[in-house]
Amino acid sequence: MVHPTIPRDLDITIPLPSPMNPLPMPAAPQYPGLPSSQPDIRSCPLPGVRCPTCAANGKEVWVIPGRACGNCGTPCC
Repeated sequence: MVHPTIPRDLDITIPLPSPMNPLPMPAAPQYPGLPSSQPDIRSCPLPGVRCPTCAANGKEVWVIPGRACGNCGTPCC
């Protein structure tokens, strides 16, 4: 396979950003439910239930409703 010849006078320099023209900042992700300094974004608490099996054994384990307890595996609703 023959490669084409690259001309020696080819300019492949990459300009650096100047202070007058900085690169744009990446967009920050917004997470619903977390506090924000912006007035149009509200926070909402995530619900949680205690696992009844763990509570009966004297342990305090909180589970997202509809998921299984990570400690004992009991489905919690």
